[in-house]
Amino acid sequence: MKAAGEGAGRPNMTRSDTPTLVLGRKKPDGHIMIKKAKLFIVSGALQGREFVIDKDSFSIGAAPDNDLVFPDDTVSKRHCEIQLSPEGYMVRDLGSTNGTNVNGVRVAEAFLGQGTEVQLGNARMVFCPLHEVREFVLSDKTEIGQVLGASVAMRRIFHEVETYAPTEATILIEGETGTGKEVLAEAIHGLSPRRDKPFIVIDCASLARELIESELFGHQKGAFTGASSDRIGAFEHADGGTVFLDEVADLSAELQPKLLRVLEKREIRRVGSNTVRKVNVRIISATNKKLANEVQAGRFREDLFFRLSVARVEMPPLRRRKEDIPLLVEHFLKSFLGPDAMGQVANFDKAMEMLHNHTWPGNVRELRNMVEIACYSQKRPIDLSAFLYMGVIKTEEDAHAQDFNADRPFKDAKGDLVRKFEAGYVEDLLRKHNGNVSKAAREAGIERAYLQRLIRKHDLRD
Repeated sequence: MKAAGEGAGRPNMTRSDTPTLVLGRKKPDGHIMIKKAKLFIVSGALQGREFVIDKDSFSIGAAPDNDLVFPDDTVSKRHCEIQLSPEGYMVRDLGSTNGTNVNGVRVAEAFLGQGTEVQLGNARMVFCPLHEVREFVLSDKTEIGQVLGASVAMRRIFHEVETYAPTEATILIEGETGTGKEVLAEAIHGLSPRRDKPFIVIDCASLARELIESELFGHQKGAFTGASSDRIGAFEHADGGTVFLDEVADLSAELQPKLLRVLEKREIRRVGSNTVRKVNVRIISATNKKLANEVQAGRFREDLFFRLSVARVEMPPLRRRKEDIPLLVEHFLKSFLGPDAMGQVANFDKAMEMLHNHTWPGNVRELRNMVEIACYSQKRPIDLSAFLYMGVIKTEEDAHAQDFNADRPFKDAKGDLVRKFEAGYVEDLLRKHNGNVSKAAREAGIERAYLQRLIRKHDLRD
């Protein structure tokens, strides 16, 4: 794919490294033109029909609320979706039973080009770009609230935020762990008419199952053991403002219909009470899972999914917007060291080259943690590349030399260092919090599910 700034002002067409035809920028403000496309059905119940892809996210399946409905038993209710991105059109399987095949190969996701054949069960269709074009609108901003990014992917998100934030639309934010979903939700709240009212965060993954209903809706005195007084829940506390439901995919099955009732009627009932209370809240939710896949697997109510995803925003992983790394690093450095932070960094451009080659499985959170650890170092100027794997927090020269032994292959030495750091850090973290995983994850600033994976990886369950 060409870099975000390439092709600006050119009248001719350019191709990404995907087959989808993308046009150059239309205006200096960064709007991108991309060919419209259609699907031609070559077999199955809809054989011979054509469907224009007229949305950024175009859903396909047997359920009647899809953008393209296939009345076919071999097609899942929510089978796949076609998404428009700066790189072109991509088809993504949604956990279907029979899979999504592109040119005869079953895929999780794949880009589409002229003549690409997509098969869902017994149904086959061909992707066809059209001569007519559509505008892929980008924001001219490089930050909204505490969310930063000059990449095309982030400026597209900023456009969506600017569109949805002033409305009352319920928003679903999807994205991998550490991409900044909560920060984006707070930015949306800050741009909304509710900005002067509360922004209440509920982490659906970390709350005990027996307490989450009380956290959300409150309880009456005596409703259960330990309920020594009346307590208002998140929805009452946020009245007039916004409730942010983090990791909403982990909401228990018994609570899902109660949340649906709140969305439909804007009323709640405290645990142990028969009184219905009206609430005026906006709901923004987030998940690191594909919620449509959870629906397909029967773990999440389909009607609730549609209520939560009136508008959908997908935060890209850092590996797909690496051009934002220098901007983010500079921001984090200044937040830790003050406005003169850049003067305390050695070989910034060289360090950025090394950071660009990293895959960043922990996304922006991993990058922030790395910069923070680097800022704790007593050595000046700071060599950021030395902290890439968060393994050189020591400051004593002999300890530093012991960690870095050049007698071994680079890959082996690096792997051992990362494993050593992860195991030691997690073991000490759990000891500090007496084995309480939820508290440990909050203290470390990482997702509970990620901490659990580290615990299993290093066999620290005891």
